[in-house]
Amino acid sequence: MIKSITRNPYIIFLPFLIFYACFIIINRAPELHDDEVRYLEFAQHLLKGFYSPKYPHINLWNGPGYPITLMPFAAFNVPVIFIALLNAIYMYMAVVFLYKGLLIITNYQTAILCGIIMGIYPNILSVLTMVYTEPLTYCLVSGMLYSIIRCCYNKETKYLIVAGLTLGFLTLTKIIFGYVLIMCLIICLAFILFKKYKTNYIRSAKVLLIAFACTLPYLAYTYTLTGKLLYWGNSGGLSLYWMSSPFNYEYGDWKHPGLTNRQYPKLYNIKLKEFTGLLKKNHLQEVKIILRHNEIDRDELFKQAAVKNIKHNPIKFLQNYYYNISRMLFNFPYSYAYQDAAIIRNILTGSLVLWSSLACLVFTIYNWRKTVYPVKFILLITGVYLLLSGALSAYPRQLDVMIPVLLFWCGFVKANAMKFNFKYTVEGQNVIDEHQLTSINIPLPVAVEHAPPYASGIPTIK
Repeated sequence: MIKSITRNPYIIFLPFLIFYACFIIINRAPELHDDEVRYLEFAQHLLKGFYSPKYPHINLWNGPGYPITLMPFAAFNVPVIFIALLNAIYMYMAVVFLYKGLLIITNYQTAILCGIIMGIYPNILSVLTMVYTEPLTYCLVSGMLYSIIRCCYNKETKYLIVAGLTLGFLTLTKIIFGYVLIMCLIICLAFILFKKYKTNYIRSAKVLLIAFACTLPYLAYTYTLTGKLLYWGNSGGLSLYWMSSPFNYEYGDWKHPGLTNRQYPKLYNIKLKEFTGLLKKNHLQEVKIILRHNEIDRDELFKQAAVKNIKHNPIKFLQNYYYNISRMLFNFPYSYAYQDAAIIRNILTGSLVLWSSLACLVFTIYNWRKTVYPVKFILLITGVYLLLSGALSAYPRQLDVMIPVLLFWCGFVKANAMKFNFKYTVEGQNVIDEHQLTSINIPLPVAVEHAPPYASGIPTIK
């Protein structure tokens, strides 16, 4: 009885749910701010039977995934504090899903350790009180991770469908995953054509196709509005424009098209006018012409201006890409901005993320053939997402939502790597590679008792 309670993740991680809820209640302001207003407006639109206003005022700034979850709250005009409290549940479930996923392919000690690290990850608190997409995205990423592992290990159709639906709703929440789906599907189809062992790649392609099918109603809707195929949203053009900026002291971070330079980090008022003047000197003429057009044409014109900048200044684009990676990890540099003391925390957490990722990358490459397929598939999705994120104006929150994957990866490597040895541990067992794994149907574990870390990542099951 006691043992079953101590191994129940919903009980183990309950203190995190309580802490998250208390933190939100104490720190949440009663008013809506910035992007929160837009998400609630989209929810109101959905309740009225549409998502975006019609031409010429089309607004597809973000996908409908998050506004769909807000519809019941918008319908009954629920106070914002209760909407924010959803974040506590999202983050709690993200920890639980990570634990359950790791328990399948590692052992109890590794799963509980990574779950605790996930629960105390400090960057969570920066978005926990906000009505933003990030807490839901944490939950969906962990849910995707867990469902893919079950799909690959159980080989039952229901888990394949759940994995696809989770990834599909993640795509509707973060539309950048639309491009991730397409790129990953192309890669999987290429492997199906040229690889001898196709079973895993076929299963991955099915997951991706189900996810893509989830987005088809939205894509059909955007086609009726814009006449453009595979049109996910109109926010990418402006982001790419700032990312491609060829000017000195501009590092690819997003700026308002009004060129006010009032984004994070906040500036001293004495310098605000001077820095805004530099922005206008560099961009006013071009931006002013683009803003004369409707929203969809603006998106296209910003993309064209970005492509022109990249062609004429490819080295500066690569520098901005490097700055983007730095911002995702360390929250700096920012254009025309002073230092912020909060960056110190980001330097510490970003350094841990960076060096942990590099260490895992070395172990994984060295043992690639011994790495089980679900880990490879999850890393493929994550890698494509991060590569694409680096090409747009990026911030820590773009990286933070993939922390469940990093912890999953670290946990898998920890459970399979001998201390001071690059090779995975094999204790009296033959190594089972990814091709042999496809012919085995392993039930989910009821309990995993201090399972030795095998090179295949398959635990001893009782």
